[in-house]
Amino acid sequence: MEPRRRGDSRGLKWLLAAALAGLLAVDWFADGLGPRLLLGTALLDLTSDPMGATALVNGDAVGETPLHAVAVRPGSTVVRFEHRFHEAEAQRIELARDERRTVHGTFQPATGALRIVSNPRGAAVAIDGEPLATAAPVEFASYPTGAYTVSATLPGRQTKTLTVAVLPRELAIATFELERLPLGAIFLSLTPSDAQVVILDREEEYRPGVEFPPGKHRFRVRHHGFAPQTFEMAVRVGRNQRSVSLERLHGALRVAVEPPSASVTLSFEQGGQWRTFPYAGERRIPTGPVTIEARAIGYRDYMRRIELRPGPQAHAIRMAAFDVEPGRRFRDALASGGEGPLLVVVAAGTFRMGTPDGPADERPTRTVTVTQPFAIGVFELTGAEFGRFQSRGTDAALPETAVAWTEANDYLRWLSAETKQRYRLPSEAEWEYAARAGSTAPHPFDPTALCEHANIADETLAGRYRKYSTANCSDGALGLAPVGSYKANAFGVHDMLGNAKEWVQDCWHADYRDAPRTADPRGGDCETRVVRGGDWNSAPEEATVSFRQFSTGPNESRGFRVVREL
Repeated sequence: MEPRRRGDSRGLKWLLAAALAGLLAVDWFADGLGPRLLLGTALLDLTSDPMGATALVNGDAVGETPLHAVAVRPGSTVVRFEHRFHEAEAQRIELARDERRTVHGTFQPATGALRIVSNPRGAAVAIDGEPLATAAPVEFASYPTGAYTVSATLPGRQTKTLTVAVLPRELAIATFELERLPLGAIFLSLTPSDAQVVILDREEEYRPGVEFPPGKHRFRVRHHGFAPQTFEMAVRVGRNQRSVSLERLHGALRVAVEPPSASVTLSFEQGGQWRTFPYAGERRIPTGPVTIEARAIGYRDYMRRIELRPGPQAHAIRMAAFDVEPGRRFRDALASGGEGPLLVVVAAGTFRMGTPDGPADERPTRTVTVTQPFAIGVFELTGAEFGRFQSRGTDAALPETAVAWTEANDYLRWLSAETKQRYRLPSEAEWEYAARAGSTAPHPFDPTALCEHANIADETLAGRYRKYSTANCSDGALGLAPVGSYKANAFGVHDMLGNAKEWVQDCWHADYRDAPRTADPRGGDCETRVVRGGDWNSAPEEATVSFRQFSTGPNESRGFRVVREL
C-alpha cells in the first residue's frame, strides 16, 4: 500500500505544475503581471484628428480617443485608429521599458455620395443651416464624410429635418415626405389700389390669395406720397380679408421763376390720376413726384420732376434765354458727307389760329403762344434730299411726294442721327405760325399776286383740265414745280401754300375745341393725320394758311417739310 501513496503524490504534483504553467502562459500572453515583472511596461497616450476614433493596440480595442496612460508591453507595437467617417490608419512603433509616448492618428479626408429627395419635388434644402441653390431632388457624387443636419422646406408643407451620415464610398439618402399644412388665404383691399405690400416675416411676395400657415404674420403697406402702415394679422384656416387705407401726405410748394412772365404748371397724382394745374402761388399738394414745367416766349422750356416731402418746400427756376437770330439760314452737316436741308430760324411769338368765318374744322379760333423759336425747312423736302436716305427716283428739284407719314418720320430719325440734332415734323400750330409769317389774313401776301407765291389751280390748269374753281392768273406750272419757284413769305419760307401738301405731327380732330394754346401737337385717334397747305391742284379757297385736311396714307401730291429744334 505504501508505494501507491507515493505515486498519487507525484501525480498531484504534476497536475499542480501543469495548472501553474497554464496560468503562467495565460498571464504571459495576456500581458499580465508576469511579463510586466519580467519585461516591464510602457505607456501610450492616444489621440486622433478628429477625436472619438476607436484605438486598437496589437489588435485589441482599448477605447476611444483621447486615451491616456495605456499600459503596453515594450517592443514592437501596432496602434490602429478606426473612425466611421474615415479610412483606418495604423502605425507600428518600438517601445522601450518604462517609456511613455504619444501616438496621434491623422485621418485623410474622405468622401461619399449624398442624395436628397422630397415629395413633392422642389423643396428648398439646407445643410447645417446653409441653404442650397438647387431645390430637391439634388445629388452630390462626392461629398465630405460626416454627420449633417438636413432640412427641407416647401410653402404650404411641413418643414422636416433629418440627421444624415455620409460614410466613405457609400451613398447616403435623405428622403423627405412633406405633408400639406392647413393654410389660410390672405386678401388685402388696398387704398391706393397699387400700394406695395411687404411681408415682414416671410420671403414670399404678396399677391391676393397668398397662403400662409395659421398664426400671426406682419405686413407693411407703402406707396409714394402716403404714410406707410405696418400691422400684424392673425391668419386662420380659410379666407382672411382686411382693408388697408393709407393716409395721404401733403406738402406746400412755393415756386420762384425768372422771367416772372413765364407760365408755370404743376403735375401730380390726385385721385389715382395725374392732373395738371396752373401754378398760382403756394399751394397744398399731395407728397410724392411732382412735375414742374415753365414756358416763356424766347426762353427754353423748363421741366423738372421733384419729390415733394411733407411740409413747406421751395423750388427756384431760372429759364435759359434763346440766343438765336430770326431769319438766319443754315444747314447742318451730315455724318456721311454733305449737308442737310436748308433751314431758316423762326422767332417765338403769338398768333390767332384758325379763322372765325371758315369751315367748322378751322374753328373756334384761339390765341396760340409759340414759346420756342425753331428752324424750319426753307423748302419742301426734295427728291435729292430724301434720296440720301432712300432713293426712289424722284426728280431731284421737285418735292418728294407719295410719302407716308411713317416714312417721313423714318427720314427724320435718320437725319437726326446724321446731324446729332433733333429733327421732326412741325406741329400743326408751328406750321400755321410759319405759314402766316405775322399775317392775320388768309394769305400772307397780296391775294391778287397769288400765282407769284403759290403753285395752285390756275388758268394753266383750267386750260388742260376742267376745274370748278381756279385762280385768275397763271403760275406757269401744270403739276409739281421745283421747290423755290415762287416767292417766299415774310419769314423767308417758300411754298407753304400749294405745290405739295405737307404732313404735320398732329392727329386729326374735326375742330379746335379743347385744342392746346401752345404749339404742342394734338394727340388722339392717330390713325388719321393732318395735312396742310394744299397742292398744285388746290382751288384758291383751299390755298389758305388755315385750310386743313386729313389723310391716312400717301399720294402723289403729298410731301413734308422738316423742323429742327434749336
